[in-house]
Amino acid sequence: MRRLIERFRGREQLLVRGPAGLPLLLVIYPRGRQDVARLLEIAYTHTLPSLPERIFKPYGRALAMLPPIVVVLLRPENPCGCLGHWHPPGAESRVARRLAADLSSPVAEIDLAYEMIRRWKPQPLAALAAGEQAAAVAEIHFEAALLAVLVHELHHLAQPQAVEREIRGASNEFYGAIMRELVLDATGRHYGMIAEPRRLER
Repeated sequence: MRRLIERFRGREQLLVRGPAGLPLLLVIYPRGRQDVARLLEIAYTHTLPSLPERIFKPYGRALAMLPPIVVVLLRPENPCGCLGHWHPPGAESRVARRLAADLSSPVAEIDLAYEMIRRWKPQPLAALAAGEQAAAVAEIHFEAALLAVLVHELHHLAQPQAVEREIRGASNEFYGAIMRELVLDATGRHYGMIAEPRRLER
């Protein structure tokens, strides 16, 4: 039913210019959900380059291998329960294939299930420890989670042969590092407690 409603409402697009050395994102999202697309834009264009170099450095070399444009399909849910997917060559949407033909250049594609990402709790104990800052931390979590899952899927695109366990572990660590930086900046407090991250579902 949700898919039918999405199709009826239609979809919109937002072109997001990435930090130096990273691809442009063509974000395609359900009509009326510009808020999610704009939050992804903020995370990619402002939050990511503002992070200390040590946090993003492990990804730099891999993501530099990506094509100049990546299509990002935003949808509320994925029926399979995954937070996102990278689309292997030949499995891209019609939009990505048409864009690649028009540009005579490779175009990669991923999808992100934003409502599932919003509900994702990779560090539940740390979130519970937020106390009176819980509302602020919840807002920060959505941005950090979007960015972490985005980078996770981009990592898969760049290195499809990489071991899933290694990419997942790096993504969980990346999420925790983003949360520590953003929560400290927004509230002046350290983020929660030290907790073992829950694995990123695939």
